[in-house]
Amino acid sequence: MAADDSKPFVTSFLGKKKITSSEFITIFQKYDQDKNGTIDSSEIDMFLKDLAKETGNEFTKDADFNEFKMKIIGMYDVNADGKISMSELAKILPAEENFLMRFREEVKLSSVDFIKIWYHYDTDRNGYLDQSELDGFLRDLLNSSDSKLAVTPQRIFDYRTTILELFDTNKDGKIELNEMSKILPVEDNFFKQFEGQKDLSKEDFDKIFSHYDKDNNGLIEDSELIAFLRDILKKDGGTPTTTELENYRATILKCCDKNKDGKLNKDELRFLLFST
Repeated sequence: MAADDSKPFVTSFLGKKKITSSEFITIFQKYDQDKNGTIDSSEIDMFLKDLAKETGNEFTKDADFNEFKMKIIGMYDVNADGKISMSELAKILPAEENFLMRFREEVKLSSVDFIKIWYHYDTDRNGYLDQSELDGFLRDLLNSSDSKLAVTPQRIFDYRTTILELFDTNKDGKIELNEMSKILPVEDNFFKQFEGQKDLSKEDFDKIFSHYDKDNNGLIEDSELIAFLRDILKKDGGTPTTTELENYRATILKCCDKNKDGKLNKDELRFLLFST
C-alpha cells in the first residue's frame, strides 16, 4: 500500500479502526530503516512525529515533542532500552487481534476457513502473498503458537526464508494459493466422499450446502463460494489459482445467480449441481 508522500506515512494506516498484520509489518519496516529489528534513535523521532501529526498533536517546540516522546517511551518501552521493538509497537498502533487465533483449535481447517485466511492476508487480491503480506501471516502464525520466544523481525525473516525454500515451488519469492495449502492443515476435499456416485441424492445435496454455508445464513457467498468452486475443480484434478477461481465465480454467478445478488441460495446451487 503506497502512502501519500505529502502526508506522514502512518496516516495511510491509522485512519482505519484496526490495521492488519501485513500493514503493521509495512509500518515497522518503514521506520526500522537500519533493519536492526528495533525502531531506535532518529527512527523513533520520525515515527513519533508522524504519529503526533496523525493524532492532531504537531509540536512546534522541541521541549513539547521531547515530553511527548518520553511519555510514549515510558508507557510502551517495556524493557526500558530506549527502543521500540515489534511487540512494543503492536501496543502503540491499533492492530487487529491475531486473525489466526480463531482457527487454532481446529486440527484441520475447513476449505472455507482456509479461503478466509487466504483472502485476509492477500490484502491486494493479486493472487499471491508478497513479502509484507507473508510476513504479516508469519507474525500471526508465530504469535498463535505455543512458543514462548519473542516474535522479532529476525524470527520472521528466518521463518520466511524456510517457508519459501520449502513451499515456493516456482521460486518467485511469493506464496500462491496452492502453495499456501501445503503450509496450513486443510481438510480433505469434501467431494471425495461422493466419488463413484452417478447422482447426488437430496441428502447429499443438503450435506454439501450445509458444509459450505458456514455462517448458516442460507446462502453460499464470498469465501464460501470460492471454497466450494476450488473443491469442485480440485476434485477433477485441477489446481486453480485465485485468478481462475475469481473468473469461474463470475461465470457461475452469471448463469446461476437468478436474483443477481452475487450469492447462491439453495435453488441456485441445486440448478448448478444438477444441470451440469
